[in-house]
Amino acid sequence: LCKQCQIHVAAIQDIIIHGGAELSEEEAGISQYLNLSIDYYGSIGPDETCESAANGTEHGPDMCVTDRYHLCARELAPSANVWVRFVHCMWMNIDVLKCGGNGHCPTRSEFDRALSVVFPMCARLTGIEDMQAVDECARGDRGHALQAASYARTAARAHYGFAPVFVQGQHVDKADAIWRKTPDQLRWGKMVLAAACKSLGETAKSVRACDDSLINASA
Repeated sequence: LCKQCQIHVAAIQDIIIHGGAELSEEEAGISQYLNLSIDYYGSIGPDETCESAANGTEHGPDMCVTDRYHLCARELAPSANVWVRFVHCMWMNIDVLKCGGNGHCPTRSEFDRALSVVFPMCARLTGIEDMQAVDECARGDRGHALQAASYARTAARAHYGFAPVFVQGQHVDKADAIWRKTPDQLRWGKMVLAAACKSLGETAKSVRACDDSLINASA
């Protein structure tokens, strides 16, 4: 439930997938080479749930639930790019999911009401075809397993910084420095797009989003 996440998923959507220009996804041409994923911060309690560990934290157990919806949608979405649009929509509505506050909703029932509006809206808008499957995953054992695995991957990479970025397994140097304290959507997006284009090698020459003029224009 973070504002920085909102900013940088917008960068993935607007600068990377659309090349930082007024291009359609098809015109930008890079989405066919992307297989995007996000890992999340959190802890698992002695009862093997995030909820018990999140009691008393800034975003509380509500964060655990939204993380599972994101992770289950990643597994069940028809493509990674559909999933990015879904996550973007969910984060663009974080104020609703936090009931207008900065931490979390005052009660679980208020959060559940907010989620019952935001989740189906974002699923329909972005092409998540089986909302019931995502919902069942997020509330069941599969969602908890995906969550634990995601948190473990985040912990294993903590030495790279707060929100490291990897392209083809390679760490994108300095991207984390413009993520948290002074978030810069355009600069971060340009940096990650340039790394993605570099990883394509000669193929990048036929990808419009990888045109140097577009990458430099997004600075």
